[in-house]
Amino acid sequence: MVLEQFALLAKDWLFIQVLVGGLLIGGVYALVAAGFTMIFGVLKLLNIAHGEFVVLGSYVAYWVFILLGIDPILAIAITLPAAALYGFATYFLAIESVSRKGIEPTIVASFGVLLILQSSMLAAFTGDPRSIVTEFTGESLVFGPIIMPLTKLLAFTLAVAALLVLSLFLNKTQIGKALRAVSQDAEASMLMGIPARALQRLGFVIGSMLAGLTGNVIAMVSSFTPTLGPEFLLKSFVILAIVGIGNVREVIIGGLLLGTVEAFGSFFLGAGMRNVVAYGLLIILLLIKPTGLFSKAEEREV
Repeated sequence: MVLEQFALLAKDWLFIQVLVGGLLIGGVYALVAAGFTMIFGVLKLLNIAHGEFVVLGSYVAYWVFILLGIDPILAIAITLPAAALYGFATYFLAIESVSRKGIEPTIVASFGVLLILQSSMLAAFTGDPRSIVTEFTGESLVFGPIIMPLTKLLAFTLAVAALLVLSLFLNKTQIGKALRAVSQDAEASMLMGIPARALQRLGFVIGSMLAGLTGNVIAMVSSFTPTLGPEFLLKSFVILAIVGIGNVREVIIGGLLLGTVEAFGSFFLGAGMRNVVAYGLLIILLLIKPTGLFSKAEEREV
């Protein structure tokens, strides 16, 4: 069976088609992980509710489209402020008060947020799959033997553009540089006059906005339900295991790598094994190099 799949893969440009599909979804995975690593880097917090923030962004885009008739790309102008609002509310009500007590209480708090958000979305929207269907949903671009669904290409473009803007913000602006300083050493940053607490709050809000943007993009390319959040959390963990706490460029590489591995794993093992492939990759990476493929051991003077 596997040999037949290999033979099929070598025919009619199918290898390139599977690769392109993996790269397109990999760009979206990178955007998922960018918000997760932003929060983890600045607050040293594993936001277990990150996937629910993504799903909530999908529902915002969906209802904006259904109720107001606004195109999902234009709906980003509404999704981002909404994500910033629920991110700030989550941090203020559930995270900030326990963030000084260590990582364990914050994980428990974020898990509580996960349960509240998931239960609330199930109660409000039911468990039925939702999707956004526009006039370009079924359209594709054809490049010789390669077919690219237009929605996936748009999603990839939006994801990469957002990541490039994030990279410019972190590397070229004073606030971005201050966020990077806080992520490296919050206490030393405070001694240098940097408002670390305010920047940690900002980092959580930015991470939430990236999650909301991801949800908006996801709603363009696939269906979603209130229980889909843990799947996005898994993608974030796998990419974090691939790159460690790296820069945006490394997060993009990690997302593309995960998307490619999943695409070929699904081709050989079936679409139902996609998450199994991701779990397997996570376990292998944790066993081989738990600090990430791109991270380097560094010595610090104290």
